[in-house]
Amino acid sequence: MKNIFKVVLLGIIGFGFLVYLTIPSEKIEKIEKVEKVVENLPKYFEIIGKDVKKEELFKKDSYIILLNHDSLAVFKELYKKVDKNIVLIANISNTPWLIKNIAVDDELEKMYKESKIPLINDSNAQFRRFFQLNDDSQNMYIIYKVLENNQIVKIYQGSVKRGALQEGINIDELNKNLDEFLANLK
Repeated sequence: MKNIFKVVLLGIIGFGFLVYLTIPSEKIEKIEKVEKVVENLPKYFEIIGKDVKKEELFKKDSYIILLNHDSLAVFKELYKKVDKNIVLIANISNTPWLIKNIAVDDELEKMYKESKIPLINDSNAQFRRFFQLNDDSQNMYIIYKVLENNQIVKIYQGSVKRGALQEGINIDELNKNLDEFLANLK
């Protein structure tokens, strides 16, 4: 019994140490200032559960919503409330590498399997660097709009209930957060 306990304890300590070693640094390095136009968006990215071409995603008058951890739980229901051309980007770049590879991709697919809105997995922080985002608040989201001249402009930054991903969110809070988002979708 003692040996089994030791093996389990050492396994837990080893797993914790492995997760600790794969945690990314706090700030994204090498953030370059680039012109925010569609042509400068990252060329290669992973879309969760959909087969869509880049040209179809980032059209004029479309919206790009950069989501952090808690906002991912809220925006999975967005497709029920809006029919605009929207692309969601899951900013999960600060998640430890081990956790990303074990759980995050599958969890994103489960959460967004019914959604009609494309979701880009930004696990390598390409979009985060493009938008020059250093703030990684877990409940924040940012709305960008693609203009006629292919310029991309920030139109709103908001937040959702803290802990919505881990603790869950009730329907009233979800609707309140989505209604606030829709009111700022210009």
